[in-house]
Amino acid sequence: MNNEFDAKSGVPYWGYISDTLVYWIVLFIAILGNFVLSVVLVPFLLVLKGLGLYFSLFFIGASFGSVFWFILQSIENVQKKKRIIWEIFIPALALINVGIFAVLSNDLIAILELSTPPHNPMIVGAAYTLGYVLPSALWKVVRRKK
Repeated sequence: MNNEFDAKSGVPYWGYISDTLVYWIVLFIAILGNFVLSVVLVPFLLVLKGLGLYFSLFFIGASFGSVFWFILQSIENVQKKKRIIWEIFIPALALINVGIFAVLSNDLIAILELSTPPHNPMIVGAAYTLGYVLPSALWKVVRRKK
């Protein structure tokens, strides 16, 4: 079966296996990247406030989301059920992760007695997550218009 083609897609079996492997590696990197990015966001959460903070989070999320959306689109054979994992699980995980770090940064603001007001974790998480999903949403809108 190593040299056979998939009847539906015409892709060699090894191509399907390599696409699947690359997909799961990229998915793992996206999860790990979201966690690392949440840690990196703590200084922003300690210093920035208001629209400056939300714009920064939105821009960082959009940048990170664009990179991983491009990588996902580069993988030829991604099954629909795997896309659901990418489109729902990763943004939900990002929302939760950034929200948790917003709560932790609020505690750090109190401990360090900084003048920065506490942040609403849901708004902080939503600003990042909206930026993160924007590239995929725009791509889908553009694709439907074609």
